Amino acid sequence: MKKRILATLISLLLAISLLAGCDSNSPGQSSSSPSGGDNTNTADSLGEDSNNELDETEIDTEESRFMKLMYATGFNVEYIQDNMKIVTDAEDQKFLLVPRGQDIPSGYDDMIILEIPLQRAIFGSTTHVGMIAPFDIWGSVAGITSPPGSGPMDDDIAASGYDIKYLGSWRTPDFELIQLINPDLVFVYTGTSSQVELIDKLEELDIPYAVNNEYMEMAHEGRMEWQLFFAPFFDIDEQVVSYVDEQFRKLEEMSQIIETVENRPKVAWGSVYQGTIYVSGPDSFVANQVRAAGGEFMHQTPGQLSYEDFYVTLADADVWILSMNANSVADIDALLEMVPVFEDAPVIINRQVWQFHVGYWYFTDQLADQVMDLAAIFHPDLFPDRTPFHYINLPSG
Repeated sequence: MKKRILATLISLLLAISLLAGCDSNSPGQSSSSPSGGDNTNTADSLGEDSNNELDETEIDTEESRFMKLMYATGFNVEYIQDNMKIVTDAEDQKFLLVPRGQDIPSGYDDMIILEIPLQRAIFGSTTHVGMIAPFDIWGSVAGITSPPGSGPMDDDIAASGYDIKYLGSWRTPDFELIQLINPDLVFVYTGTSSQVELIDKLEELDIPYAVNNEYMEMAHEGRMEWQLFFAPFFDIDEQVVSYVDEQFRKLEEMSQIIETVENRPKVAWGSVYQGTIYVSGPDSFVANQVRAAGGEFMHQTPGQLSYEDFYVTLADADVWILSMNANSVADIDALLEMVPVFEDAPVIINRQVWQFHVGYWYFTDQLADQVMDLAAIFHPDLFPDRTPFHYINLPSG
């Protein structure tokens, strides 16, 4: 795999430390350091009379970019002088992030200017909250647009000790409460399943929002890199880069083992709802996860199937990933009450039906582990010491 983001960080900091005594930047050198320390090279290159204004003719912003994304699309982070950052979100909004207490420079009227770290952020998606869960920034989270009852997320919020407000539906949350919170920023998403009503109301209330469309990425590697989008807003850049790099390292180790696999189990993936089976297509996020874990994804087209049509797939399947959790299907008996026609399917007889953990949509910081759990399900002989956590073997009842 290509060299990762952390390697970029290390080489960048090395270059800065080696050239700290020089009077000007060399052509390939970054113009700023993400570490939060003083950067004498930046001061020299801008000139003594810069007055916190960036002369874009003197700094190559492409060279100053710190995060080199390899999979994710839709956002960008640039590091400029005086520890300031420019973030572009999935809707091409640009944010100038200025450290708290620092003078706000002129010349950025076309950008949304925010002081960092944020102190009162609202998250419009459970998946977004999961991405920041490993980092100690709960005190900066003022509210989330999810109801109580989300399992592990509720546990994390309770353990944080902070008064984080549940704001109701992600489509139409409690806007009066949002106004009372007076957030620095609201994180939302657009794309094929857009928070249109929420965004329209935020614009009406003149509350800034930033768009994170991680769910639009069809590769888990891309979604993993979207964690980096949040880092600059909370000034935890290096922590998040290190964390994401570790996730990629684990994936690489797993991939080296999977490369030796000759026999790939056939994997059906679908949910049951009101007499219909819902399946994803061959280019979907879950299909890519299955293939990365050493499985053969069986569905050639996305959409809805009758029980009878899905049974044809199950008759040839080695594993069924039931994309539902225990709140919807408690055990095999409950599943067969819904779809009795599946009673003699091999995956039922062989106990190879696996369902989502109740925190599946919250554990977006653990996508590498989700893929590794699939690998352990598909190839238990290759991963004998791994007990899947993100997928639960459906109990017999």
